[in-house]
Amino acid sequence: MLAANRAVETLDKKFIAEMKALSNPPGDVKTVMDAVMVFLERPLGWVSVKKELNDTKFLDRIMDLEKENIKASVLKKIEGFTKLPEFTPEYMIKKSAAAGALCTWVRAIEDYAKCLKIVNPKREKKAIAEATVKRLRENLAEFEREYAELAAKLAILTRTIDGKTAQMDELKSSLGAL
Repeated sequence: MLAANRAVETLDKKFIAEMKALSNPPGDVKTVMDAVMVFLERPLGWVSVKKELNDTKFLDRIMDLEKENIKASVLKKIEGFTKLPEFTPEYMIKKSAAAGALCTWVRAIEDYAKCLKIVNPKREKKAIAEATVKRLRENLAEFEREYAELAAKLAILTRTIDGKTAQMDELKSSLGAL
């Protein structure tokens, strides 16, 4: 995720102004911006891109993209872009510094979302295991409390039996002496 944030941090208003100024950008720049629009779930096309670029919150929306909940349909659309051989930051930066940074961002977000597909089931299993351990520890604590109560009762009963046995032995010896 660090790569995505670093890529966006390199963008500034100057780069955004440079992109907005393009009335007919190179096809590769359009491709990168369409990929960005897919993540933002906005309509594709340069008209929509320019509208987004005119929004002062554009960079904030990119930085604050909810990376944890990217839809499978969005990832499928993104693969259509990222599988293109020229969809690399190294290639795109030659077309535009902003396109290079945004290409890095798109790839980083895609990688992060794909990693979540592997990590999230493991997180869920971990949460289930932790809940099970918590429940078992609570059960153990309850059993230990019950054991302590029973051990205390047993100690009282043992003392009572010992006392009664001693009394019985005294009575026997007194009866035997008569």
